[in-house]
Amino acid sequence: MSQDPTRELLQAVIDALTLPYGVPDYDARIVARATEVHGVASAALAEDPADFSWYIDYLHRRMAAEEAAAAEREQRRCRRCLRDFAPSDPRFDGQARYRETPWCRMCVDNCHDGGAEHVCRICDPARYGGGQ
Repeated sequence: MSQDPTRELLQAVIDALTLPYGVPDYDARIVARATEVHGVASAALAEDPADFSWYIDYLHRRMAAEEAAAAEREQRRCRRCLRDFAPSDPRFDGQARYRETPWCRMCVDNCHDGGAEHVCRICDPARYGGGQ
């Protein structure tokens, strides 16, 4: 370890509790992360600071796994209405993914129903960062 083990543990805690406010499921994810950090930090405090490296590595691994799971969840749901895609929904305005887009058929159908002043992530993706 290059720094004081306590400082490294604190940095790992801060990293684990740092989550951009804009993520769709921010509330649930930050609560789960705080619960995880509480347990790890409590256990680490019962140890000698020289043994903190295991807890630091554990926190980094858990947060990486949580990020990967969140990214996978995002691929399975519509970016506009945030509902899971339902591939078996045959309706033109159903919950199946619309072609290879990140939107469901219902959101695309509703978008096309908008008036002349209608602007959203689907009809003007450049305005919203490429529709992602």
